Amino acid sequence: MKFPLLLSALAAILVLPACTTPEFRLTHSQCQGDALRQYPVVHQPQVVRRSRQVEVPDGSTVCESQTMKNKDAGSQMSATRSVCRPGTRPMTEYFDETVMVDMNEGARYAQTEHCVRERCLQRYGNQNCKPS
Repeated sequence: MKFPLLLSALAAILVLPACTTPEFRLTHSQCQGDALRQYPVVHQPQVVRRSRQVEVPDGSTVCESQTMKNKDAGSQMSATRSVCRPGTRPMTEYFDETVMVDMNEGARYAQTEHCVRERCLQRYGNQNCKPS
């Protein structure tokens, strides 16, 4: 599944330009390429435990009364009808799902961040690549 990779790329696109210098973005891009070569994308199936909320019967009955008026213009008659249904409560249901996971994503991210800090420190004297 490409979701984690897509999510990190989207975060980089949205967050980096907002609060960084062009020098930082260039360094990050270079380090990201290096890290991708060092830790290529390796997708493997992995079983993960997921949860979802479901409604289950709780043994109660919930009734609602509905009043229906006669459609005749001169009629004042109405009828009340009760509609009942089983009561429910929310419950967490757990299930296993097989997803494709990039086994190198964590190492690649850590390598990129380390590389950016080191290169910025060497080139600009700070970890944010802010020129003096």
